[in-house]
Amino acid sequence: MQWPAAACLLLVCLPVAGQTETPLTLEDALREAHAANAKLPVSAFDVTIARQKREEARAERWLKVALEGDFIYAPPSGYDPILTNLGEFRSQVVARQPVYDGGARRAAIAASEAEVASAGARYRIAEKDLDLEVRSRFAELLEAANEIEIRREGIERLTSYQTSLQSRRAAGQGVGADILKTGVRLSVEQASLVEAEQRSDEARVALNDLMGRDVRGPLVPAPLPPPEKPTDLEGSAWAGAPELAAAEAETKAAEAQADVARAEGKPHLFLGADVGFWGSDTSRWIPLDIRATDPDANFWDRVRRDAGYSFNLTFSWPLWDFGAIRARVAQADAALRQSRQKLEVERREARRQWESAMLALQNLYRQIEILSRAAPDARDSYLDAESRYRGGAANALEVLDAYSASVEAGVRLAESVSRYRIARAVAQRWGAP
Repeated sequence: MQWPAAACLLLVCLPVAGQTETPLTLEDALREAHAANAKLPVSAFDVTIARQKREEARAERWLKVALEGDFIYAPPSGYDPILTNLGEFRSQVVARQPVYDGGARRAAIAASEAEVASAGARYRIAEKDLDLEVRSRFAELLEAANEIEIRREGIERLTSYQTSLQSRRAAGQGVGADILKTGVRLSVEQASLVEAEQRSDEARVALNDLMGRDVRGPLVPAPLPPPEKPTDLEGSAWAGAPELAAAEAETKAAEAQADVARAEGKPHLFLGADVGFWGSDTSRWIPLDIRATDPDANFWDRVRRDAGYSFNLTFSWPLWDFGAIRARVAQADAALRQSRQKLEVERREARRQWESAMLALQNLYRQIEILSRAAPDARDSYLDAESRYRGGAANALEVLDAYSASVEAGVRLAESVSRYRIARAVAQRWGAP
């Protein structure tokens, strides 16, 4: 499509009056936002936490070694010495290795890996949302800058027209009503200019905040190329939306949690071993049974007696728990069905968002084509009406109507281009290239 020169000047090459700062390109804005935005690190921490949980789940499958001990002091005047052994002490290095757990730990690893994938997808969602925000605010800032320039130029033309009317009144012509109408229109345009400047300030503050800059700092957006005709209207890029990846990962995690719940009702077998010291009678350095065997026994004899090691197998198989395990399995199955339904919801939502954005691109591009031709024609129409008014062939209402049409055409063109760019950002957010 060949863009008219006036439209190119309006949408691509238009500078913002009074601004001397280095223009910020959209690519630089996106880069700064990814580097300094305050929200992305929150999602990044979720990924780190999920990875550490995965490492924890993997470690649960292997041998654990711990130093354990206890000390009980029971004097001879206390409890029955047969029951208390006159006290007891234990200091052991204990090792435990799960042998069979019904697949619970294997399922826990699968669940943790799914959580890592889900956290990664949520981080991608945060990145996509950030990109959408930056692109939208950037487009709004450009739109506001274009509208400000359009309205300032219009106010200059209208002020010049008002000056000519005042000159004609000074020459004795009856143009008082025309001057009044023009003054009212000029006030309305000035108010509209202030509103556009406010929207520019709001977009500038929001974009500065997204990039981690001082929100009050100046910001000059670099111009963007004219919109291109949308393609791939019948594609399936929406299938790559990160929401779908997150929902699929959550479904896998729910399946693994269901396996964990079922494993509770299966047999569990653990192998254990220990080495260290375990003895009785903490009220004496040399227990009576050692002294009875050897009257000359010393403390090291006691150490040799209490040193040792052992092995053990621990087996458990729940037989009856009033339905607690069955209820947990039912909960896990319900959560699995819920996650599958959420996946379907996310799939439909992703397609709806993408299809809506692509249809909006198509319609907005048609508007831009129409308005890009109408904007210069509307300006020429205003100049013609003003010229005819000076020659007495038109009235003030025709001039003001032509002026309003010229300004509205320019503003609507800038607005349509901004909406097109935001719709393109939405399409990119939901998977479009």
